[in-house]
Amino acid sequence: MAEFLRNHPELQPFVLTNVRLTGTTISAGAYGSVEEVAVPGAACAAKKIHDVFLNSALVPSFVGECQLMSTLRHPNIVQFLGLCFLPGSRLPALVMERLLTSLHDLLDPETDTPPPPDAPKPFFPLGLKCSILHDVASGLTYLHERSPPVIHRDLSARNVLLNSGMVAKIADLGVARIVPRMGVAATMTKGPGAIIYMPPEAMESKLEEENEEEKDKNSKYDASIDIFSFGVVAIFTLCQTFPCDLLAPNYRGEQQHKARTELERRERYMKMIYMQLRKKHPLLQMIEGCLDFPEDRPSIRDVLRLLEEARAEVRDEQTDMNKLELLQALQTQP
Repeated sequence: MAEFLRNHPELQPFVLTNVRLTGTTISAGAYGSVEEVAVPGAACAAKKIHDVFLNSALVPSFVGECQLMSTLRHPNIVQFLGLCFLPGSRLPALVMERLLTSLHDLLDPETDTPPPPDAPKPFFPLGLKCSILHDVASGLTYLHERSPPVIHRDLSARNVLLNSGMVAKIADLGVARIVPRMGVAATMTKGPGAIIYMPPEAMESKLEEENEEEKDKNSKYDASIDIFSFGVVAIFTLCQTFPCDLLAPNYRGEQQHKARTELERRERYMKMIYMQLRKKHPLLQMIEGCLDFPEDRPSIRDVLRLLEEARAEVRDEQTDMNKLELLQALQTQP
């Protein structure tokens, strides 16, 4: 199978030569690891998918996603450059442009020595946060308005990368779709994405996996799944606190179960946002809409409009100096 992929005629146009590992592992996760590689003239990132995913069903989706990613050109989408075969890996690695950091690590940096609970967080002005969210929404607009629409299905703060100018780009599009995908683009396997960012309809499909009769069925999602995930990314961005302690969808109270809305489940974090923003602020409208029922969620174009309104309110903030200070701080981190 590995040799078949190496010699697959439809993959040959994407194979890069003279790719060299630098010895630096950028990150590691459930799907694989990201290694820094050197190609002539640039340092890039190569996403290695774990060999455990190697099977005959993966081949057509791998080929199809490489063909799709090669057509994507947008300033807010991490650029796919090609494929390479790294030592010790049977699957080709996806070579992408190399960026500075992820939105998750920017907002909630992981260090060997955790800071005290009362330690102040780095200050990121609202204008910069709006700019980052606007970049992500612009990338999603490009994906969702293609024909047919391209659905990321694993959007998270870890999959939003930033360059030295604090321009945000959506990453891991191919990996999120290649590994779990079976069949056509609109038909997806159950339970996409990380649980924190998953909408309730995807959570329900995860629970259905326990039912033998449901195991062979595919769940169908539309672009609203990305809208929900974007809303959670927005909460994380505005709070600068990873929203990890969600309340249960229902609880036992007054001798009966009471349902919670998705906003109520994130009550702790929404209170932090309510303290920052005026009532009916465009950002509040956006988040509340993103976490609504699937049929009531805004389109990505509506999300973009609300973000443009929010940016207009904070346009007078001087964010350029903050970007410079932030870049200097990142460069001094060990």
